[in-house]
Amino acid sequence: MGVAVAERPEVAEEKDERRERLLKLLTYEVVDGKPVYYRGYRDVLEGKKQPEEVMGSSYLQGKLIAALVGEIYSRLGRKYAVATNELTLVLKKGTYRSVDIALFPYELEERIEKDRWVKVPPVVVVEVDVKAEIGREGDLGYILRKSRELIDFGVKRVVWILTSPRSVLVFEPGKPAVILGWEDEVEIWEGVKVRLSELLKRP
Repeated sequence: MGVAVAERPEVAEEKDERRERLLKLLTYEVVDGKPVYYRGYRDVLEGKKQPEEVMGSSYLQGKLIAALVGEIYSRLGRKYAVATNELTLVLKKGTYRSVDIALFPYELEERIEKDRWVKVPPVVVVEVDVKAEIGREGDLGYILRKSRELIDFGVKRVVWILTSPRSVLVFEPGKPAVILGWEDEVEIWEGVKVRLSELLKRP
């Protein structure tokens, strides 16, 4: 019969500290004071993946974001500031959300730059895929809840681009949600319209 050997207290404490550091690193958003982790975070905790593997974007996600930012800048660059790279929006105390692309009127820049976290609503948010571990809520539930929170915060349009299936969802205050395909024309804001299937073919 084998004899169980108790783990030394200092080793167990070190493991707990490492787990807490990882959980802090892998926190994607916070909603009502509760952390929302990156999808696949458990694989990192179990040593199956590195944090960068679950926190980073795929090539397709990165290409879409870069192409959209370029299109927005070329058409609206004199009117709006464009922010990207998982920008943090503080919606209320205990709730912050990360977004892929956000458009702000230039007159708001001075207020925004004073704080590390953004506490004023952009006019438009564009999201590419669900990056959060959402459990029972499911992708659609997460999309609906996050979009509603962003609109309640003051965002005028929320555009979700999903790479699988290749779909686009558009949310605006007081209007029914719109579901489109990548072949359809999607208006980002103020006449900036794109067909994702065509946008991705550009050099």
